[in-house]
Amino acid sequence: MSDWYDEARYYDVLFGWDASRERDFLLDAAARLGLGRAPRRALEPFCGTGRLLRVVPGAVGFDLNPAMVRFARSTGCPAFQADAGRFAVAPGAFDLAYCLIDSFRHLLDEEAARGHLEGVARALRPGGIYVLGFDVTGGMTREDSLEEWETRRGDVHVAGRIEGLGDADPVRRVETMQVRLDVTERGARRRIESRQPLRTYTRAQARALLAGAAGGALEVAAVFDRRYDLDRPMALEQIDGSAVFVLRRIG
Repeated sequence: MSDWYDEARYYDVLFGWDASRERDFLLDAAARLGLGRAPRRALEPFCGTGRLLRVVPGAVGFDLNPAMVRFARSTGCPAFQADAGRFAVAPGAFDLAYCLIDSFRHLLDEEAARGHLEGVARALRPGGIYVLGFDVTGGMTREDSLEEWETRRGDVHVAGRIEGLGDADPVRRVETMQVRLDVTERGARRRIESRQPLRTYTRAQARALLAGAAGGALEVAAVFDRRYDLDRPMALEQIDGSAVFVLRRIG
């Protein structure tokens, strides 16, 4: 086993789909549910290789993994290394923050999750929004959690398989994500396997966390699913899998 986040180049290929739908949702949500205008500055916690940093205007990001930060910087993205559970940026410097693909669940306890939300709240100016997407099923079976896809960029082909091991502990609220990357590059083949712990959330647990987020400095403005359709807000009970919360900075 290795850490697939250390394999930034292959990670970037695997997640290299067109980001325009996500970008458009973020910018429109900021304008319609936040400050009433296009955001000028954006912050991306868990920025990874900078996939969204490259398309969101005025965005800066951070990640704990140094390989991810190096890769993001190599593509011209402003990125720095920081722990998402306890980070600090200039207060009130951002109109928008976002974290879309379940990375929030890498924060494995309540203290880290709340510390993260407090850090984001400090970073946003009043009316700014945080678009936060994470799974709210409370732990899925291996079959229900399985995702497989493949992408190619130049001479590199990456086939990814991501699944939960079905080992969610409802008391500790931790489950294991297993990742397998099959990489083919210039005819050479390599397999990368990795396991990562993730915190689990039921809808009730997500609601309880976000209800008092950052001491009341963040409010839930709307909830969506991963179709990213701003004209279709949903009740949390209607969503299976990942919910996309739009949190607004108040005060």
